Amino acid sequence: MLSVLFSCQEKIEWELTMENAVRLVVEGKITNEKSSHLVKLSLPVYEINGQPEPVSGAEVFISDGDTVYQLTEHAEQPGSYYTEPDVHGVVNRTYQLLVNVGAYHFSGLASMKGVTPFRVPDVRKVQSDPPLYELQFFGNDEPSRLKLEMDWSHLPGYDTLPDTESHAIIYAYYFDALTVDVNEIFSSPGDRVFFPPGTIIIATKESLSDGYARYLRGLLSETSWNGGLFDVKPGDPANNLSAGAIGYFSASSVIRDTITFWP
Repeated sequence: MLSVLFSCQEKIEWELTMENAVRLVVEGKITNEKSSHLVKLSLPVYEINGQPEPVSGAEVFISDGDTVYQLTEHAEQPGSYYTEPDVHGVVNRTYQLLVNVGAYHFSGLASMKGVTPFRVPDVRKVQSDPPLYELQFFGNDEPSRLKLEMDWSHLPGYDTLPDTESHAIIYAYYFDALTVDVNEIFSSPGDRVFFPPGTIIIATKESLSDGYARYLRGLLSETSWNGGLFDVKPGDPANNLSAGAIGYFSASSVIRDTITFWP
């Protein structure tokens, strides 16, 4: 259960030096899953390897037109604002994010699309002794993001290996006809993930609105497919936030499944 501090915030004095007319970085999402949805606020980073400074004391709301949900800043995570744990979005509804920081006001709109069923990637055998396989992603799909959490640490011969050799996370992004898979635990997107029979795979797929898909595609392309939201970039991808803010507020529907791979 998420621990959230419910308390009144002190009035803050927020003075920022204008640079490129950007005052706030927003990373927020609401899904159709009943959970505590997160909106993260920070100041822009203009130096290489700079660390984003969280923005505390803001007023953050998400509205569906009928109900307004006020988010609460986490006591141990400055700049991270959460809804109550029973909040969930509905497909085909539009959600508005409202952020008040001192005298500054920001907003964003996002519509939630339905997610398409899982598409099973191809599997290719790469080694016979011991048998090892890898996933291959082909074709296209509706704009979506697939996350595959893979675990083979329970199998004989692999149960004494470090996590980096017995676990992997693969992200597959579908942007129209473009598919790109990005590995998280391994050192770079160029690494290939080889896994044995019996590997447990937790699959999570979420829908991407057309605008969010364009934003992610631009973000990934400008950070060589392995960067993050707060990396220094040549330019900021188009977003759905009001003037003075960068990042994105998204609304996605999600499906999950767990399988054990056997050839």
